Amino acid sequence: MEQPTLEKLICDESFINYCLQARLEDMEYWKQWVDANPQHRQLVEDAKGLVELMQTGPSRAEIAEERARLQAFIHKNDTPVHRLRSYRWIGYTAASLLFVSMGFLFLKQQLPLAENAAQTEFVSQLVPTGKYMNVLLSDSTKVKLGPTSTLRYPKNFNGDKRVVSLNGEGYFEVAHNAHKPFIIQTGELEIKVLGTSFNVHAFENDKLSKIALFTGKVEVSNGTKRLQLIPGQAIVYHKNKAIFSVESFEAAKEKEIMAGVLHFEKATYQEIARQLNRKYGIIVPDRPDIELMYSGTIGHEPLEMVLEKLSLTTGYRFSIESNTLIVRKK
Repeated sequence: MEQPTLEKLICDESFINYCLQARLEDMEYWKQWVDANPQHRQLVEDAKGLVELMQTGPSRAEIAEERARLQAFIHKNDTPVHRLRSYRWIGYTAASLLFVSMGFLFLKQQLPLAENAAQTEFVSQLVPTGKYMNVLLSDSTKVKLGPTSTLRYPKNFNGDKRVVSLNGEGYFEVAHNAHKPFIIQTGELEIKVLGTSFNVHAFENDKLSKIALFTGKVEVSNGTKRLQLIPGQAIVYHKNKAIFSVESFEAAKEKEIMAGVLHFEKATYQEIARQLNRKYGIIVPDRPDIELMYSGTIGHEPLEMVLEKLSLTTGYRFSIESNTLIVRKK
């Protein structure tokens, strides 16, 4: 998970499983993730405490009491922040965090979740750094997920649509069903297909999302504009400007990417560091002072060889210390 926040953690199904010791695979993944990202250890502990607290939840009377206190605080504009009383059942005094936790707990008790209402069981697959995962859906659709990607899907597809959500990279071979379109929700975009094969690159924190079509037909929408792709075309979505661009792509290179090969063309340090984090699971500090442009390919070689290659072709020396990327100017 890149740039974790309290809200992201407490809403992540695999993290909840880790907190409640409900799934061994999730427990092992998050233990490794915390060890690899010690700077987020306190955030994880705070989120874990909140998840555990939500399993018991406050009584209806406590919810009503805390809501009344919060409303009184909001309307009393001259109340100093330091006089905000400690909330007994949650232990956080920051008003923003109180909104998140109270809202989450209140909805948990008062409103039935849509999933429960529909009696639909969902599955979330979270891929560890440096790993790939093959997923077979109930309709025989095949998905290959890239490192640090998350796919959420129903155990069985009910109704007239097949809807899944993706954060990250995935290669899809969608089983054909003209009467039940397959829909991928990823950030601001919705991808609608009938039966086809394509790559999706759509990490939540990346500036660009990309859909590359190999076979069939795909329709991509951001809610206001819809575009259709033909095989050999890729749509690139620029999140900051909310605009699309259509370009051609090399099928062989695109398939190499889903096999773990990294292709860079005039890549900045930020782009390189982000990919190294996903592929090798290393900690990559934010370094806005580093100015470089790198073009090249990184295959399946060990990290040490990759860092040596970067050191030889840029004006910086790359090394690794305590699983953290170190970059120094030559």
